[in-house]
Amino acid sequence: MVVIKSYKNGIALHLNDEDDINVILDEIAEKFEESRKYFKDAALAISIEDRSVTTEEEKAIIQTIEAHSDVNIICIVGKNENTDRKFVKALKRVEVQNEESIGRFYKGDVLDGEVLECEGTLVVYGNVETGGLVAARKDIIVLGSLEGDAYADLKKEGGHFIAAVKMAPHSCTIGGIALKSGGSKGLFDKRKNVPCVIYSKNGELVSDVLTPGIIENATTIQA
Repeated sequence: MVVIKSYKNGIALHLNDEDDINVILDEIAEKFEESRKYFKDAALAISIEDRSVTTEEEKAIIQTIEAHSDVNIICIVGKNENTDRKFVKALKRVEVQNEESIGRFYKGDVLDGEVLECEGTLVVYGNVETGGLVAARKDIIVLGSLEGDAYADLKKEGGHFIAAVKMAPHSCTIGGIALKSGGSKGLFDKRKNVPCVIYSKNGELVSDVLTPGIIENATTIQA
């Protein structure tokens, strides 16, 4: 009923599509108890294969895994049936942090067709490739190349930014304001290897060289 396949940074659960979900959960509990020493306290991404599950069933699977092992499930990798796009769903963990301070750290590249989103500040230790999309309620920091689409300040709170080591986005939107043509003042073209930040100023998005001072300035300016 349950087959577990382990990868470098994650696990895939292949679930029988016909058995009752409660029976599936019992077998998941048994298998993770048996493999507790193998997985130890690893932080892992998880994908659920071969069976469509509801949000409640998804939560029950995560809770069962964490109750019968020491692993920390940090995100769910899946596929949106409506858009046929891959996605990475970062999981909320509010036990030690309130919602305002939640942030997500994602290690890896966001590839063409993939979507990565979170409720706080999103830090991507990798690249956001053309066709990839990242979205965050607060700030977005890409410790690589940003070539896809980025949406920050989803709640339009103001004072948030998008930063990248290499800034070459297909599109950027902060608080519902899109980067206008010429808004970068040629900065991206002239300084391709210089880390840059985009933020809202006087109702439009502008960009600048990434420095501690400019970040402080960006977070105090409201959209």
